[in-house]
Amino acid sequence: MIRLLIKIVPAWMGAVLFVLFLALPVNAESGADDKWQFQIAPYAWLSGQKGDLATQPGLPAAEVDIDFYDDILGNINSSFSLVGEAFKGRYGVVADINYSDIEDDEATPGPFFSKLTSRTKTWIVSAAGFYRLIDQDGAFLDGMAGLRYWSVDASLKLDAGLLSARESTNRENWVDPIVGIKGLMPLGESRFFVSGSLIFGGLGIGSDFMWDAMINLGYQWTAMFSTTLGYRYLDVDYDEDDFLYDVSQDGLILGLSWRF
Repeated sequence: MIRLLIKIVPAWMGAVLFVLFLALPVNAESGADDKWQFQIAPYAWLSGQKGDLATQPGLPAAEVDIDFYDDILGNINSSFSLVGEAFKGRYGVVADINYSDIEDDEATPGPFFSKLTSRTKTWIVSAAGFYRLIDQDGAFLDGMAGLRYWSVDASLKLDAGLLSARESTNRENWVDPIVGIKGLMPLGESRFFVSGSLIFGGLGIGSDFMWDAMINLGYQWTAMFSTTLGYRYLDVDYDEDDFLYDVSQDGLILGLSWRF
């Protein structure tokens, strides 16, 4: 049942976000004042990883398949994530920093090597400016555009079988232009809310294509403090020279947020 849900969620996430944002009042007047407001939100992204990874000529692309719901706690070495935001009136800037170190090993199907170990250390740093399109009664919708920097340190290790052991490591850096939307909508008169974002990028300038979607259910404990539980799906296809990084990451997000 869980596996079925994981396959369905990415395909329908964009549609859910679109419907939620359409529910915002289209004739909204800005409720933002002229004072600078700030938000800091550390979060934990328990992401699995699936796709194809190749680092050097002579080594075939390795298939990585780590499910966040049953593998990730044993395969994630470290992770760090933080979002910061500042806005005044309808204009603002947002930055998102994410680091993950994910490792996986499995037996190879043939006799030439006994085990394949893949390890990926990834920095994803995004910075964007945004304009508040809608802001009324606690609900808002922002349009945004900016850049996303990637640094991927990927290593593949083949343990000896009939052939001797082989190991390859490579680091690639690139920058993607990004555009997207983000928003929040309170659920009735309660303290619960739904928030989310949908971002596209790459378009052959950095990666061939990249998209990143997130949806959260949150609770506003005080005017300054809230917590969220959600799901994020990120897919990127980067192929340059002998380096292939055609990978998706998905998993649960646990977040805290302070607004001041």
